[in-house]
Amino acid sequence: MSDTVLYTHDSFLKHRMGLTNPESPVRLEKINELLFASGALTLLEQKQAPVAALTDLLAAHDEDYIRFLSNKSPKEGLAQVNVDTSMNPFTWEAAQHAAGAACAAVDDICRGDFKKAFCAVRPPGHHAHRDHSGGFCFLNNAAVAALHAIGQYGLKRVAIADFDVHHADGTCNILGGREDVLILDGFQQALFPYAHIHHAPPNAIYSPFPEGTEGIALRRTMDEVWVPKLLEYKPELLIVSAGFDAHREEDQAQLLMVERDYAFLGRRFSWILEEIPECRGIAAVLEGGYNISSLARSCAAFIMQFASTEK
Repeated sequence: MSDTVLYTHDSFLKHRMGLTNPESPVRLEKINELLFASGALTLLEQKQAPVAALTDLLAAHDEDYIRFLSNKSPKEGLAQVNVDTSMNPFTWEAAQHAAGAACAAVDDICRGDFKKAFCAVRPPGHHAHRDHSGGFCFLNNAAVAALHAIGQYGLKRVAIADFDVHHADGTCNILGGREDVLILDGFQQALFPYAHIHHAPPNAIYSPFPEGTEGIALRRTMDEVWVPKLLEYKPELLIVSAGFDAHREEDQAQLLMVERDYAFLGRRFSWILEEIPECRGIAAVLEGGYNISSLARSCAAFIMQFASTEK
């Protein structure tokens, strides 16, 4: 039996924000195709994502905001939530299943059923604040999962590592300042949502990369900053916000990562799990990545190393 579980759900393919929006169902379709073609699915146990419990959503988001999303859900067409984020009739269902996937991954890990999980979800989550959406995000999947682990299982140290090309403003908004959460956030500087105009909360380490940064800088940051901090912090659970939009083929950003860099991250996170006896497991949750080809290749490269049982 594999020690890694893959969570997904049919509703993720029904959520759309318009024909020209880059956060489209094709993202997951191509990931699924390449996971099958590459043989990566043989390394994974596959499960359907449940709906997140309302209590878990309310731990991370204001009640008025959850009510707003539920009421905003249209019966047909699109409902504009803000300038870059809108809902179709399936969005609210998909968002609840996306957060539910992250919580179910935590359950599997904390019960000892699996050591690792990858949640292939839409919509993404790390730009969702406690009280508003943004950046294609509605519910903050990583934050909901972290608070689920703390509330349901009494964990005292949860780490979140976010390597999406965009700053995890929503995650820091919800979890910033907590002593039971460590946030490691790598992103392109001077890019949406402009982390340089905000101070990092005391429990967060920001790792900004200038335009044109290549993968060697990401690897160095992982080995010289993130790994030592994780070894010192000794998290009982690690949640990874896995965005693949720092790839050189992306037109949403200007970093120069390639597949082998994401393979490196998958391998390094898996290694960290072996080095921290206190860590029950790692739950990775899909965030960004909008060039369909490089997203699928990078995600498959990450998962192949992340789920590998080879030391």
